[in-house]
Amino acid sequence: MRFAVIGSLGWAGSRHVNALAEMGQDIVALVDPGEGCAAQAVKVGAKALRSFDELDLDTIDAATLALPPHLHPEFTRRLARAGKHVMCEKPIAPDSTEAMALVEFAKTVPVTIMPGYLLRTNPHIRGFLDALRGMGSLRRVHLSTNVRKPSMAGWRSEPVIGGALLVNAIHQMDLATWFVGETLTPRFAQLDNVHFEAPTEDLFFTSLVSPSGVTASILSSWSPNPPICDDGLMITDAGRLRIEAETDEGSIILTGTGYRKNGEDVALPGVVGVNQFIKELEHFIDSIENGTPLWVTVKDNYDVQKLIEDCRAVAIAPAGRVAKRVA
Repeated sequence: MRFAVIGSLGWAGSRHVNALAEMGQDIVALVDPGEGCAAQAVKVGAKALRSFDELDLDTIDAATLALPPHLHPEFTRRLARAGKHVMCEKPIAPDSTEAMALVEFAKTVPVTIMPGYLLRTNPHIRGFLDALRGMGSLRRVHLSTNVRKPSMAGWRSEPVIGGALLVNAIHQMDLATWFVGETLTPRFAQLDNVHFEAPTEDLFFTSLVSPSGVTASILSSWSPNPPICDDGLMITDAGRLRIEAETDEGSIILTGTGYRKNGEDVALPGVVGVNQFIKELEHFIDSIENGTPLWVTVKDNYDVQKLIEDCRAVAIAPAGRVAKRVA
């Protein structure tokens, strides 16, 4: 399949490039105005382009988007209207209003549009969820990430499009909704600057509840020296995801090699060191070529963006200080 990667020099875009190259896919073009795109393109045999308008859409079948969220809707529409399949990094819109507009748009085009919530395609997470679903009724789930950041800089620290909630906790919000299988409502939420003086939060915490009474809690933190537990999954080279859940039949914790169910360790084959981006792109291509139903949809993206806005609406007012300022 012929691909373009749009935003190829960013954290996610560069991983799209590497994954597609490792998979043996035909990377036709890399689109990024930054220095280094030309050298990146040479390595994978692609053309280096500075802007989307330079891309010849007739030369590709699909594209991945990894841009600031406010740019995603326009390019998703332009690609899809040209008959190109789109895998767009999360969130695929800057707010829930535009996210819902994309839900309606996706119904009108005969192409695959897949949001980039890669944890849904991770075999480690899917194996954990299979085990969880075999343990009776879910009562409580907690998800936490502590990510190492020496500083807060770039668009990820900007209001509206940045912050620990939208950039990182969005994955946990999506997993919590997926695990519980019901609409979640925040009882309270906290957004604070604990480590950095920045326009957006470096810590997010919330407690949510479902109509049937399932409790979900989420913590996402950016800090220069985060605590890293032994349990859980290293989702990046700088942060670990920890998940614990309680059901009618006991408890289950995500471990580095599988999960611990009622105190007994279970190893999942083939999950250690798995390239999540390859698994995500494999599923995307399978859906295009074979019609396999998507594991994550444009509507799923809307649901989590709406939940994020609900959390912001009930958020406790920040303390107004930074406990420890880091230059």
